[in-house]
Amino acid sequence: MTSGIKTTITDQQIAELKTRIGEVVRTDYEDWQLDDARYKRAIIRTWAVLNADMRPLYMDPEYAGQSPWGSIIAPPAIIVSHEQIDPETDIFPGAFSRLNAMQLDFDQPIHMGDIILAESEITAVEEVTNTGVNGRVVCVSITTRVSTNENESIGRVQLDWHMYERGSDAQRELYGDRQDAHMHSQGDIEALGEEYKLEQQRGADTLFWGDVQEGNELQCVVKGPTTRARHIPRSESTWYWGHKQANDESKQHPERFFENENGALEPIMAIDWVHHRAQRWGDLPGALESNVDRPNFIIQALANWMGDAGYPLHIKLEFPVTNMIGDVTRSYGRVTGKRQEGDTSIVQLEVWQENQLQQPITTGTAEVILPTA
Repeated sequence: MTSGIKTTITDQQIAELKTRIGEVVRTDYEDWQLDDARYKRAIIRTWAVLNADMRPLYMDPEYAGQSPWGSIIAPPAIIVSHEQIDPETDIFPGAFSRLNAMQLDFDQPIHMGDIILAESEITAVEEVTNTGVNGRVVCVSITTRVSTNENESIGRVQLDWHMYERGSDAQRELYGDRQDAHMHSQGDIEALGEEYKLEQQRGADTLFWGDVQEGNELQCVVKGPTTRARHIPRSESTWYWGHKQANDESKQHPERFFENENGALEPIMAIDWVHHRAQRWGDLPGALESNVDRPNFIIQALANWMGDAGYPLHIKLEFPVTNMIGDVTRSYGRVTGKRQEGDTSIVQLEVWQENQLQQPITTGTAEVILPTA
């Protein structure tokens, strides 16, 4: 390994970031630009394929037209992609960002053809550095509100990002005792292939609130082994720089860039995408996954269980462990209670995820709405 890249987070940076608390960031569209914010079928299909949740409700216009929603809808967790503040470019340039916790609240689905707008704001900044561990860590909470262009609320997203100084012991602690990425045998891959075949979707077979009992368990949904880190923004990514743009930007903000294998400039977060780069430039065991994908997997398990007529209401997750690329994620759930609020029938669940090492990588709760008979 070569000497790892190191970055710092200063008192001044933290103080300046705190002055931005409450400052709203949004993309403002002229009338002629609104079609850029429209959810076309291709956008929904791409998201479904990327998350390997290609249920007919997201893919098939004829099938979805006969569903309770009357048209294709988008996978609910797509609202996470509408965050208007990118922690990797807009908070502490050069720092390593890790999603530590999230809360999602849903008001209604996104339908194919909807025009969707969003606004984000930093709501809290707190240093959470561990005493006795080299390397500052700052928690930045970002709240995003997602709505239609007619001001009908789709939902809200709160993401708690932990920002780490690169090259610090604090960043290295994210790997625990792991020294390298997990290697799967051919037998492991074949067994996963058989496990994938077991997944079942309820689909149009309605699950009613009255039929649910405390202690009911969801069928496990398996994902992986992952092949790359993914943070999927709906808009064009700010990660990809080149030519004159990179040259100009690097002179103003050299901490945002590194020289890659070809001696060319790339944004520093590209170190985090694959194992050999994380090892060579980060002096780390390998590359970590993006925790941003995890609610998609939880919601897939919920959707398989509750069917087309159900919809998530509230999800709250914490991520005590971050997987490395090449790991497997299994999503689980169990009913813990149910209640009625007016005409709304709600089921409460405990949800969690484990990797192939049986580490609890996600803990949390979920609430879903189910129809009554």
